[in-house]
Amino acid sequence: MDQETLDHHALGLLKQYRDVLVESFAPRDADGVPEIRTLAQSTDPLEIAALKDIELLDVVIGAMSGQVVRHSI
Repeated sequence: MDQETLDHHALGLLKQYRDVLVESFAPRDADGVPEIRTLAQSTDPLEIAALKDIELLDVVIGAMSGQVVRHSI
């Protein structure tokens, strides 16, 4: 497998992992849509860890995609 294919698969896995974290730890609004809270809004240690991972994943995914990511978590 060449490097470009590996990078493509790695990026896909990182995006999937981020989606799983959001689905697992983000509270839902009235319509059932996950809403990512800020670190200041969260008191649950698992949610705080998930938020930190989501923030880091956003930076890595952005870098791998050639995008600049500014975060407010």
